[in-house]
Amino acid sequence: MTRRSPPSSRRGRRPADEAERKDRIIQTRVPKDLETTLKEAAERERVSVSHLIRNVLEDTFHLVDNIVADSAHLVDSVRRDALKLAATARGDKARGAAVAAADSADPLAQVEAWQDVIVNKPCQCQRCGTDLARGQHAFRGLGTAPSQPSVWLCPDCLAAL
Repeated sequence: MTRRSPPSSRRGRRPADEAERKDRIIQTRVPKDLETTLKEAAERERVSVSHLIRNVLEDTFHLVDNIVADSAHLVDSVRRDALKLAATARGDKARGAAVAAADSADPLAQVEAWQDVIVNKPCQCQRCGTDLARGQHAFRGLGTAPSQPSVWLCPDCLAAL
């Protein structure tokens, strides 16, 4: 008589370790015409429909993030320029000095060049606030003022300059 081990509650093979698992699956229903469009676009790009959808979603989120960052930067620039023009029109030297001080407070205004680097200590992009992790490519602003704080940009924000 042979002894059998007690049956386990799991069937099939053992689950893979967390590091070995694939990305998550998200399913959704789409209209037939959208399905056709997706399949045709995937065939043109020579990728699977799943990869096409993933690429489109990633690109869309990056685009939206860049638009938000660019909009915030544009608002700051327009505000600063409007204050300078108003001060000049009034001949208000004190106000012009305040605007110049605000301009010098803008860290990007003090940058003379950008150096492509690999981040060692975690930091954040000055424009969009993206976390820049150790080992990631980023750009450090170089200036002549010794008291100037470090200014970092992610590759997307630098490309948008």
